[in-house]
Amino acid sequence: MSKNVTIIVIILIIVLLAAYLVWLQGKALTTTPSVSPEVTTEQTVTPTPTLSASTSASPSASASSSAKPANVMTVHKPATPAAAVR
Repeated sequence: MSKNVTIIVIILIIVLLAAYLVWLQGKALTTTPSVSPEVTTEQTVTPTPTLSASTSASPSASASSSAKPANVMTVHKPATPAAAVR
C-alpha cells in the first residue's frame, strides 16, 4: 500500500508543479506590457564636392589637350573619423 501512496504523491507533486508554472507564465504575460521594437534610422548627410569649371574657351586651352586649365579646382576629401584614429 505504501508503494501506491508514493506513486500517487509523486504524480500529484508533478501536476501541481506544472499547474504552478502555467499560472506563473500567464501572470507574467498579463503583467508585462508588450513592448514593440522601435525602429530608428539615423541619416547622416555628407557634403558632396562639386567642381565648377568655366565653360569659356581660351586659345591656350584649345591648342593643347595635355595642358591643364588654370581654372580647375582640386577638391580634397575630409578625413573620416575612422581614418583619423588609425
